[in-house]
Amino acid sequence: MLNLICKIEIIGKDNKKISFDYCNQIEIKTSCKNLTDTATVKVPRKFFWKEKPLTDFITQGNPITISIGYEEYVIETLFKGYIKSIENNTPVVINCENEMWNFKKITVPAEKIKKFDLKKYIEKYSAGIKVDITENLSFGSLDITNGMSLAQALDKIMQTYPYLLGYFQDGIFKGVLSTKRWLTAPKPTVFDPERNIVSDSLKYTIAEDVKICMKAVSIQRDNTQLTAVAPSRAFTVKTDKNGKKTYTVKSGWEQRQEFCPQCTTQAEVQAYAEKRATEWLTDKMEGTITAFGVPLVRKGGLVQLKDANRAERNNRKFVIDGVDYTFGTGGYRQIITLGYEIK
Repeated sequence: MLNLICKIEIIGKDNKKISFDYCNQIEIKTSCKNLTDTATVKVPRKFFWKEKPLTDFITQGNPITISIGYEEYVIETLFKGYIKSIENNTPVVINCENEMWNFKKITVPAEKIKKFDLKKYIEKYSAGIKVDITENLSFGSLDITNGMSLAQALDKIMQTYPYLLGYFQDGIFKGVLSTKRWLTAPKPTVFDPERNIVSDSLKYTIAEDVKICMKAVSIQRDNTQLTAVAPSRAFTVKTDKNGKKTYTVKSGWEQRQEFCPQCTTQAEVQAYAEKRATEWLTDKMEGTITAFGVPLVRKGGLVQLKDANRAERNNRKFVIDGVDYTFGTGGYRQIITLGYEIK
């Protein structure tokens, strides 16, 4: 039986370093689809540090690092961020957020950006933050309203351009197109119900029952936007008096939207949408797998399923959308959410 181990480090009041290796429970939630990763640490109400309650030494905004693992393996740092709040109850609950905590305190000016560039925008308002953009991600216009924080501005960007993913990992802000993030991922980690899967909630759907449609978008040099959808049976179309078309997804269909900057004509965008829609209309697997603490995986990585007893699962590879880590008296678990399947 493996022995659990944890280490929590906090730079507390008066810049004092506090370190302890005992707690009731740790929960860490990470996702490529959320700007903010969160962590919760629960410690006993009578937990003391230097003969005084822990809460005497820590406060909102203090930096915190959380590492967990097994004594028989290397302990891994799974969360770095800041204390968001402290619930001085029984047990004491320390709520934390990653680097987005600082972004929520930075106010950006209201402006209309004609040609938005993600990397330049973040570097302009967050000195010292490393930004890793996989390619030149520049888009159309964007309106930043008065009183927005940098976090709220980034959230608006992600909503405006849903094919873009932005998230923190290892202290670096990463921006990547959702369909290309696997290109920079490490080799897949293999999970097998006979070896390292505790349980799963995977749902398998055959191709004929899959209802996924594609909306392709390309923003041109003059800031105009070309849009195409496929398959046509998934949408209703309305055309206004100026000839502008509005597409509405029919009930029961799930829409994917992708950015195709390489397409410069309406015909190319339409061909792209039809090609990607065809690729999506295949057998589909989605859901989560719950695994032990090893092998460790992180959001944005890859998993490969092995299952000798179920051919529909065997040898399928997926990008990891997110991982929730739980640690405590019940053991150490990873709840891994499967994302984009690599064909």
